[in-house]
Amino acid sequence: MGTADTYGYLFYVAWRGGRVSLRYFHSIADGRGSLAFMCTLLRCYLSEAGCIDVDLPAPDISDTWPVFEHILESMDGVPPLGKFDPKQHDVFSMPVERYPREDTVQRMLEIDIPLEPLLALSKKSESSIVPTLQAMIGRALRTTFDVGEKTIVAYTSIDTRRVFGLESGGNAATHFLVPYVAKLDRCDLPKRAMVLRGALDLQTLPENLATEIAHNMAGVVEGEKTPYPIEAITAAVEASVLEDSNSSYTYAISYPGKVSLPAEVEPYVDEVRTSVSAYTLPFSIEACEYRGTIRMVFTQNFADDGPVRAIAQEIAHMVPGATFVDRGERFYDKLRLEILEHRVS
Repeated sequence: MGTADTYGYLFYVAWRGGRVSLRYFHSIADGRGSLAFMCTLLRCYLSEAGCIDVDLPAPDISDTWPVFEHILESMDGVPPLGKFDPKQHDVFSMPVERYPREDTVQRMLEIDIPLEPLLALSKKSESSIVPTLQAMIGRALRTTFDVGEKTIVAYTSIDTRRVFGLESGGNAATHFLVPYVAKLDRCDLPKRAMVLRGALDLQTLPENLATEIAHNMAGVVEGEKTPYPIEAITAAVEASVLEDSNSSYTYAISYPGKVSLPAEVEPYVDEVRTSVSAYTLPFSIEACEYRGTIRMVFTQNFADDGPVRAIAQEIAHMVPGATFVDRGERFYDKLRLEILEHRVS
């Protein structure tokens, strides 16, 4: 893994002014894993700079595959319960003109939200942060596009460690789907947020998450058995994933929650933000909380900022103090298997 641009490394760190950027391939770690790695990185950096003394513990975290195997063993024979199937619904896909995929250019937009009023709004709705945000995003998309009776589906990441009480340093996340159906638009925000919280609770039942993990692991096992030539793998995977994503999901959202830095590092860090490339969907949202602010970073593969501005306006109408920032275009790395050295064992 790794590309020519990164000299074969799995991740790299860049520095500009007062900002450190950690970039890595998402197959290496999920949001929580990357934040943990970032904390260790900052501790080491500040130690080298003479700002703090650091004593790092020995690594003791297992890899992802054994964690998923343990989950499937514990849930063996347990069928899913009320799991949402996008193939049984007419899923809305944003009609936007996307950047050419070969350019790897994407636009980054940010909505900063004060935590306290958003929490108060969520509690008033008998909901929580993610479904409350999804309720506002769904309404904004319906006012921006001609959605009609189609269902807006949020591909929503979840940390399996918290659900199953396990630990992993790799990518131990999976996902579930939250549907925003047309009739929800006739409800006020508290009602929409409450309904979506109920959908979240149902879709994150252990038996539903285990079903998704089993599906993903089966795909990996099948891929290892398939005798594709290396040159064909990237194109084949991209084509199948792109087609499936746009017929099943409208957008993606991930919220690792509060970023907790070590006490000795905290005084040196003003802001933390995370992002993930919009690989197949029009935009992907990565949000995290730090020092009383939730930063939602929208990475989109199209130029028009209208949809995210509409979301920002919807949020600002309900949450005083929310702000919108356009961070311009960025280029994302792309892993091309055919350019790597291959060894046969």
